[in-house]
Amino acid sequence: MENPIETESEEQEQEQSNSQDSSTSSQDRHKWITEQDNLREKLITADSFTWKLPTISQIGAEDLRFVGGVDISFSKDDPSIACGTLVVLDFRTLQVVFQDFSFVTLSVPYVAGFLAFREAPVLLDILEKMKRSDNPFYPQLLMVDGNGILHPRVASCGRSPSL
Repeated sequence: MENPIETESEEQEQEQSNSQDSSTSSQDRHKWITEQDNLREKLITADSFTWKLPTISQIGAEDLRFVGGVDISFSKDDPSIACGTLVVLDFRTLQVVFQDFSFVTLSVPYVAGFLAFREAPVLLDILEKMKRSDNPFYPQLLMVDGNGILHPRVASCGRSPSL
């Protein structure tokens, strides 16, 4: 007997997973799939940073100085209420040099495989707010909780490429 899981396409599996969530339209899911496909085409798997780890200084290369981390948490009582957070460390001293957070009410429901469309806008807003203020501690490297290139839709994961 043939295993139905092995014969179904990735999109069919995703459609089945998402069909359980009636609050998200099929049109939204198709739009999100298209956006994930666009992100996959832009994936960069080679390092091309202007900074380097601070070991032996080289002319023209800046040391990695500011490392940021973002994440989002949800209320246990109301999963539409979230708090997005950004923390930036000075890599040399490991001291927190910047922190910000934002409480929001989300209108996009949780849909497996499409986490970025729910969470990334909150985190992007915090990063953009920091950038607009010309903050000297804007992170050169950003740590994001997500599956990265291990995502089932191949590099169109939750938050990482969306940020």
